[in-house]
Amino acid sequence: MKISTLISIVLAVIAIAVSVLWFTTNTKNAKLTEQNDSIRTSFDNATKTINEIQTNLDSIETGLSGQLFSDREMPISSDDKRSQIINSIRNMKQQIESDKKRIADLEKRLAGSQYKIKGLETLVTKLKASIADKEKIVAELSGKLGVMEETLVAEKALSKEEIYKRDQEIAAKQAVIEAQDKDINTIFYTFGSRDELIDDKIISREGGLLGIGRVTTLQKVSDLMKYKTFDLKEVDGISFPATKKGYSILSGQNPASYKVSKVGESYIIKVTNKELFRKNKFLVIEIL
Repeated sequence: MKISTLISIVLAVIAIAVSVLWFTTNTKNAKLTEQNDSIRTSFDNATKTINEIQTNLDSIETGLSGQLFSDREMPISSDDKRSQIINSIRNMKQQIESDKKRIADLEKRLAGSQYKIKGLETLVTKLKASIADKEKIVAELSGKLGVMEETLVAEKALSKEEIYKRDQEIAAKQAVIEAQDKDINTIFYTFGSRDELIDDKIISREGGLLGIGRVTTLQKVSDLMKYKTFDLKEVDGISFPATKKGYSILSGQNPASYKVSKVGESYIIKVTNKELFRKNKFLVIEIL
């Protein structure tokens, strides 16, 4: 065999060997690249999920420390504040439940992956512990809110009862005041001829001799049914029949407290000074 031919064969073998080596190397590199890409994609997705969950937890912690209340201060005096607290707790609960599902999905993906990414399992464990802490705090706040709601309802009921009692007391006092005021301003009056007043035992005729010199005297009031009434706060006087002979006011009201005028077939007695007039509660008029 010629040397040139042998060299050609050797070179061909070397070329084949190099080609096989190159192909094998490229295949391994491609697999390594694919493996690295898969690991990087898994890592990026897991990291993104972890960062989002951590951001949510930070937001919940801010809400717990700022929006709600501490043991020293529980500002639940207004309906607006109470609604704000209830909404905050509701939103936190929803966010926690959402994050728990995302962590469960992340754990499933990590467990199903053929590549283990160092450190991710530790981060997931820490996230789960943080969520458990937040969930416990939110549950305690919900319990506090429930107790405070019960207290508020009890306080409102007590306040309502106190207001009712106060209103009843005020109404009772007002009724007493009105009754006293009405009593003060009520004037009892009657009018009639002498015989009628005597028959009704409003007046009596006493003294004198043989019917001469007798004096008309008011009798002690024994029956209020024989009197009519009027309220000085509602009216300022009454009317009584006019006759040719006129009238006589027997009850002794101060003349400065009233005026009498004739209107048609009646006399009108008008009270001009209520304070002075009501010093005498009974008005007796004899029609002459």
